[in-house]
Amino acid sequence: MAASLFLLLAVVLAFTGGVGPWVVMGTVVVATAAGTSLPDLDTPLKLRHRSAMLHSILPLLVAFQDRRTWPVAAGLGFGIGLHLAADLFPSKMRGFATIKLPLWGSIGPALSYVWIAANAAANLVGAMMILSRIADRQMMMGVLVGVGVLGIAYLMRTDGGWCALAMFAVIGWLALR
Repeated sequence: MAASLFLLLAVVLAFTGGVGPWVVMGTVVVATAAGTSLPDLDTPLKLRHRSAMLHSILPLLVAFQDRRTWPVAAGLGFGIGLHLAADLFPSKMRGFATIKLPLWGSIGPALSYVWIAANAAANLVGAMMILSRIADRQMMMGVLVGVGVLGIAYLMRTDGGWCALAMFAVIGWLALR
């Protein structure tokens, strides 16, 4: 439920807050918070756990359709990327932990790892690309600090946190290069 509230707040900020640097930065960080738990809305939405629809780059692409919601798209990319990075390190990749395609079911453990890793990287790279279009270098650094603090706080309370944080940091560093 927190994801829905954070996402709603981010969209409201995007549509009513103007384009000031603080509003853009705040919108990206709030949308990042929403993105960290957005994939877990699959169960309340009556989708199977680890639905491919929410454990992918799809939410970022939907938010990217309107220029006013590009800060939301960037934040969702960061947040979902963080969530997927953590999902790469389950205790065991079977059953509940595997990715489920609509009308198909589980894609199995090996393809689930590939799906999660590819979509974690795609979300992070997509978020960085969008952020570079909507923010100058100084604003970008402010957003990345906010996202970094939020990411550390999120990943330290999830399974696989340190490994996920290291992986996310490496992908982020490569995306900046």
